[in-house]
Amino acid sequence: MLIALLSTMLLQAAPVAHPATPQQFRDRRSSYVQGTLNVAAGERATLRQNADGTYDLVRVDRIEVQDVLPPTDGSSAAINEASAGTLRFSLHGRRDVGSLLKVENSQPAGLAYSAFIVRQVGGQSRGPDATSVCTVPPGMANFEHWPEPVTQVVIGGLRQSDDALPTCPAHVETMPEEAVDVFATEGEHLGRLSTLFALCEPYYAVDITFGHRLAADFERRSQEAGWTAERRSSAYARGRDLERADVGVIMDLTGVTPQQARRQLRNMYPRLKARCQYLAQQVPGAVSDVEAGNRLLDADARRYR
Repeated sequence: MLIALLSTMLLQAAPVAHPATPQQFRDRRSSYVQGTLNVAAGERATLRQNADGTYDLVRVDRIEVQDVLPPTDGSSAAINEASAGTLRFSLHGRRDVGSLLKVENSQPAGLAYSAFIVRQVGGQSRGPDATSVCTVPPGMANFEHWPEPVTQVVIGGLRQSDDALPTCPAHVETMPEEAVDVFATEGEHLGRLSTLFALCEPYYAVDITFGHRLAADFERRSQEAGWTAERRSSAYARGRDLERADVGVIMDLTGVTPQQARRQLRNMYPRLKARCQYLAQQVPGAVSDVEAGNRLLDADARRYR
């Protein structure tokens, strides 16, 4: 009966969700290797230049999203807080503002550099891809922005700039054919997460309004890219099928013996618990009382040991 109930809920669930906000990706750390700086989301990397023109990574700090947001009043006071003679690169993001890279230049000369970004699209990493960035005059700070979750910025080609004001090259656009693949992957990911909303709801406190807002955003963007409703539905359906298979949900009970159903449930509960925790990470705020939900799932799982 539990499997049948879950199956009914899956058919009623709306497509939802979006890639995780950058700071939630674990096991990524900022580093500086052979002249290339890798800035991880949720961290600030500080470089100091040596007499021979090379740089050393002298500090890495964990930061909050407030540390990369421009002043709300439009002022320039205290924007650049890097120590004298250093450069600071800070990467963070939030769903409502996108991803931000704050670059602070407290060197005596202006800074020019090259940058590549690693993005999360449809739950998968894309890149590193070239991105356009502005020069940073001495004593100033710049903010680079991307609408999608950026988990890493790769920075190289650090060099001196004589610009008295920030100079920004033409924006680097994603190729149209790549955008088609991006939407297909994201649509499947939304289908997966809509399935998880339905499966996790009996155990966890789930706020579906988060998912509805994100699904509406995907619908708007995919429509602008020329997608039809039928194409979105097809992508969602592929994602739902993949997620049900991963969790181990049986949609057709024909020919399944009680012993087989019991064994399937015994295997399903641990996978469902892990996937519900994944949902809580993927859609911040949409799932609450995670520990309480885990206890409920564990209690049901014990019945089939």
